[in-house]
Amino acid sequence: MHRKFAQEISGESKYGLTLPQFFMLHLLRKKGPSKVTALAEQLEVKPSAITVMIDRLVQQGFAERQPDPNDRRVVLVGITPVGRQALEQVEARRKEIAARFFNRLKPEELEQMISLFEKMLKEND
Repeated sequence: MHRKFAQEISGESKYGLTLPQFFMLHLLRKKGPSKVTALAEQLEVKPSAITVMIDRLVQQGFAERQPDPNDRRVVLVGITPVGRQALEQVEARRKEIAARFFNRLKPEELEQMISLFEKMLKEND
């Protein structure tokens, strides 16, 4: 069940994306073209792990390597239009899945859940 849910929310079944690859595309969209080392720091992994993931995303057409306009020695990684489209479709699917789960709750259960989330996010006073 958990594996199937992870496949659905990452778009793995349709796009061949793993959950980490999905997060990488999300990060690339948010940050824009980035150095591999910066992406590795952000995801708290070694650059070698990121390189393998980026290689796969480039092969699938979801990401691209591009020269840094400020330093020819540096290569940046960016999301492609195909990657943006895949990410948008996966995010829409995630919203559908979340709605399906939340629709099972009664209004008072939703209120209780929201209250608990607010309590967890509240800064220590």
